[in-house]
Amino acid sequence: MNKLEIIHKTITDFCIDFVNNPYLCYTEHGQHALFYTKLYTAFPETELYDMWQQQKVCLLQKEYPTAGKLGKPQRQHWDVSVLSQPLSANTVHIHSYDYFELLAAIEFGLNEPKEHLKEDMRRLDHPDSNVANGIIVHLYRLSESGLKFSGRDWTSRSKRIVTLQEVIALTVNSSCEVYYSLFESTNPQKNGVWHIIRGKAKKLY
Repeated sequence: MNKLEIIHKTITDFCIDFVNNPYLCYTEHGQHALFYTKLYTAFPETELYDMWQQQKVCLLQKEYPTAGKLGKPQRQHWDVSVLSQPLSANTVHIHSYDYFELLAAIEFGLNEPKEHLKEDMRRLDHPDSNVANGIIVHLYRLSESGLKFSGRDWTSRSKRIVTLQEVIALTVNSSCEVYYSLFESTNPQKNGVWHIIRGKAKKLY
């Protein structure tokens, strides 16, 4: 498999594992770290490191900065990034290590509303993002009021939940890919993982 195929396979496996074991990580940041570990392990060493100006650089990065401000007052960060290989950077900037081109940027959302998803898509679609493949992993962990495993869970009746159909509609005019994973403790027949791109959804699990 090439690097992009490894990324997609690792995301798919990660999302399926989330549906089967939704409480491995307490927070969204924990999900970032868990995924980073899985992707780091999945890459062969030749795909993990490269040399830049006599320095060894890891091609898998956590909280790598955006290439520009992307419409915000200052630069932001991507949750997980994979640098393009061979390494290349915008040479206009002195600090080239801060401006590498990205093969992929993966943004996560755990129990997040539509505004969060739309903002992730806006940044990844931005013409100055410097990202070849923008990917969003949108996770829902739902349980019933009074029966919540965690106070961070949402109930299945929450108005903030973005439905699968809403995600499909949002992707019609976007270059982003969305992995939508749903765990609902009281209604497991609704559980699943979908890969959505350009308004089309494929159920993976």
